[in-house]
Amino acid sequence: MSRKISNVSKALVFGFSISLTVLSSCKKTANHMDCMKSDDVMKQTVAEVNPAVQNEPLTQLLTVAQIRPSDASGISEVMFLENAEIFQVSEGPVLEGLKTAFSKNTKVQVTFDPWQANIKEVSKPSVQELTRTSGGEFVTSVGTSRTINLATTTNESIDDVASMGIINITTSTGLTNVVPDLATAQAMFNYLTTQCCAIGGPYSLDRCISFQYCQDGCYARAHKMCYVINNKYHFDTHKIFSFANSGGSSLSVRGDKWGGCCINWWYHVAPLINVKTPTGVKSYVFDPAMFNQPVLLSTWLHFQENPACSGAANVSMINIQPTSSYSPSSYSGLSFNTDPFYTSTNTTLVNYSGLITCP
Repeated sequence: MSRKISNVSKALVFGFSISLTVLSSCKKTANHMDCMKSDDVMKQTVAEVNPAVQNEPLTQLLTVAQIRPSDASGISEVMFLENAEIFQVSEGPVLEGLKTAFSKNTKVQVTFDPWQANIKEVSKPSVQELTRTSGGEFVTSVGTSRTINLATTTNESIDDVASMGIINITTSTGLTNVVPDLATAQAMFNYLTTQCCAIGGPYSLDRCISFQYCQDGCYARAHKMCYVINNKYHFDTHKIFSFANSGGSSLSVRGDKWGGCCINWWYHVAPLINVKTPTGVKSYVFDPAMFNQPVLLSTWLHFQENPACSGAANVSMINIQPTSSYSPSSYSGLSFNTDPFYTSTNTTLVNYSGLITCP
């Protein structure tokens, strides 16, 4: 573990082309605090959840988001709404089971190897399992779509929160919309990194945050980070979702902080913060799983197009959501599940607390 964690200082530079969708709904209001309740939500117990074991298969109840047709070798790509990773599946009973679940829009019990990105087994879940994992409400957003082409769009315009319309999207009572300087943003970021499960504690939060495991769980990490930023520091937040939901594209990154292996996602999410800089207010992303400091939105997006990890690396769309949005509820990236009582958040953080990115 120590060898992997010591590699935190490596830098990455990539390219991108995106279609931008700016959204601003929280259930039927714009106030994300309506979805957050009080500090009691962070005390939800997850006693029935045991941490997953490194290099052992994981089993989860999942909803198929999309199945991409097989290539010449008979390998198909499968994406799930509740898991950010892109999985590969060979022709056979497993793929047929996933296709059936997809066509019927039903959840399926999936056993998979996240480090090899392959699926080992699928089965029909019991009624009890379906009841236990039934989700909360989801929001269908009605934002404005913008297409951005690298030939005509600069990084500076992407990082300009005023032009993107994300200042004061929400009307959160008691929260400050703009962090006053980068030093304050860095201090918040540093505090969050001390809550990483790989450090071993003691932790100030009720449970550690699994920054050291990047194959999945970004939605839980983002939700927990937003809670801390909102309630400990009283600054407003949004969620930035990136998607590879066009053709055969993928979000492809190197986990250089944790050993340098490649990871492929169909979506990723992190907190988006407005920060005052000497040249104006800019959009900064908090993603301690990948970086050692807050990074500009454009940097975060470039990072996800690493050609050394995939020739299909491409951010096809991004979506700026209120803090309440938790994970996609559709492959289109235009509707989202919520987790107002942090049940899924806490369960995911516990489940992934003992895992690391690169086996």
